[in-house]
Amino acid sequence: MYASNAPWCASGYGIQGRSLLPRLKQLDVVDDIAIFAWFGLQGGGTMANGFPVYPAGLDAYGNDMYGAHCGHFRADILVTLIDAWVIKPNVVEDIKPALWLPWLPVDHEPAPEIVTKAVKDAYMPISYAKFGRDMLERAGIPNVYIPHGVEPGIFRVIDDAAVAAFRREVCEDAAWLGVMVSANKGWPSRKGFEEVLLAFKQALPYLPQPAMLYIHADYTKATQGGDLAALVRAHGLEDHVRFPNRYKLWIGDYDQSYLAMMYNAADVFLGPSRGEGFGIPIIEAQACGVPVVVTNFSSMPELVRWGEAVEPSSLCWTYQDSFQAVPDVPGIAEAMLQLTEERRSLNGKLRQKRMETSEAIHQEFGWDSLVKDYWRPLLVDVLEHINNGGHNGIT
Repeated sequence: MYASNAPWCASGYGIQGRSLLPRLKQLDVVDDIAIFAWFGLQGGGTMANGFPVYPAGLDAYGNDMYGAHCGHFRADILVTLIDAWVIKPNVVEDIKPALWLPWLPVDHEPAPEIVTKAVKDAYMPISYAKFGRDMLERAGIPNVYIPHGVEPGIFRVIDDAAVAAFRREVCEDAAWLGVMVSANKGWPSRKGFEEVLLAFKQALPYLPQPAMLYIHADYTKATQGGDLAALVRAHGLEDHVRFPNRYKLWIGDYDQSYLAMMYNAADVFLGPSRGEGFGIPIIEAQACGVPVVVTNFSSMPELVRWGEAVEPSSLCWTYQDSFQAVPDVPGIAEAMLQLTEERRSLNGKLRQKRMETSEAIHQEFGWDSLVKDYWRPLLVDVLEHINNGGHNGIT
């Protein structure tokens, strides 16, 4: 059983399941897969693309249903894709004889105690970044590394003429385009909206004009984030910052193909957050041949194949009783300008650089490779444990 956002959701977790699950189902070591959509389905189960989908109960993260759903499906394994600390410790007992494999982020240093306590009794935690793997190992938690992935057929370098038309028609024919793709949840923002806007304001006089920053996020406080539109006005950037249509964003009308075209149109992708468990847009953008600006903290630097990992201005203590990073505004602005100049200096070799970056991402994070090289070996080991009489808990 796989528990996370429903695969039809436009969230990062939903999209990961959409790509992963059909490939897992084709493996010779997998009999069947059910989905527990604790986000995206209520009121009754359904079938979707050949998968039985179990609905949410009353708990926001499925804690009241893990045991019952695993029992009904007769699951051998429960894979959860969510922050592990939101799952209650009794899940290990509730799902027996199934084994719990939490596929989880770690976006603090050191790994917060609420995370390590949550997974200490799991059969095998799965870290989706090398940073997370290392933080858990440092805390004495055995785990394996399986990263998130990207669809090479969607996130790729697109024909120049099609991109030019998109930039002209959708991006107001901007001479320079920066793109940011992040969820606007919580404030101060973990995603670095404040720092990116300040950095863009600093860099703006030196960028080709007209310059535009597109922020693919809900710009309101609807999901307990900040009023990004008000922040843009406060900085006097109304003429240079654009947001998506909120209704289309909420109903998932901006599909992956739209984002791939937006990435292709960008000169620079901006993702310098305070901490990331992975950073899916960072690899999506590079798969489209776009350089990235990130913070040199947590998982972000390990994902950069073309771009800049900016040193944070300081570390900050969070509610998880551990550290994250404060993005450095002057450093972000400088990185934007450096990458813009690098693109200009490449001249006739720009497309070659873009293609090389895309290929590097496809080779490392393409879904077919991830399932063959990471997921299948793990499942073989787990099923061998089960067939040898193993049960919930390492024996």
